[in-house]
Amino acid sequence: MNIKHPQSVLEKIGFSKDESIVYRTLLDLGPCTMTDIVRKTGLHRPKAYSIVAVLVDKELVGVMPKGKQKQYVAESPDKIEKLFTSLEEQFNKEIQSLYDSYETKGKKPIVTYAEGDKAITNAYSDIVHSLKKNDTYYRYSSALTLSRKKYVPKDYKEVRDRKGLERLVITDESSKNSQNIRLGRTVKAVPNDFKLFDNNISQVIYGDKVVFVDYNSKTTITIKNPMIAEFQKKIFKLLFKKL
Repeated sequence: MNIKHPQSVLEKIGFSKDESIVYRTLLDLGPCTMTDIVRKTGLHRPKAYSIVAVLVDKELVGVMPKGKQKQYVAESPDKIEKLFTSLEEQFNKEIQSLYDSYETKGKKPIVTYAEGDKAITNAYSDIVHSLKKNDTYYRYSSALTLSRKKYVPKDYKEVRDRKGLERLVITDESSKNSQNIRLGRTVKAVPNDFKLFDNNISQVIYGDKVVFVDYNSKTTITIKNPMIAEFQKKIFKLLFKKL
């Protein structure tokens, strides 16, 4: 007779279906010979021997001599409870490790590098398209930024103004004096003798990103990370306040 059982708790904690069937059969019937186990479970004899050996190794089945034969008897389910407790401890350690990995994932910086005129255009486009309405972005402007029209996307100003994005800009004195006053933009200047922008490199901090634009090599480096972006915003605001 082939005994069929629905998936049991034993299977859910790592036992095979056949191991569960053999153990439950021995619980139900008491001491059994291998012939009894094969007849009751429908397993082939080699398979039954293999399953019983596993259960004996797990100390869930004991062996008793009966004349020239052996009988097999199910041990108390408290053995399973101990196995479950051990599994639970392993699970708790593993799940904590998974949580740590999950939480760390969002904190690791994502760094991207791009080259060419299009790379700079894409950087400017990302600024205005990724920010939400009335957000603020913070820009260190090199002198070359003033003549950056070739890099600015066609919809840059339209999107910027439609969203009402505020711009805080730090540049040098000569650049500030040459700029027109524009709605939504506040500019402060670093004294020329610091030569902070002579290298024609700009930095923009927006959302959870920081982008560096090197106009000399026409390259961009973007760092996406909330903590780094927040750190850079605080430094910018401090300098902006002191100027």
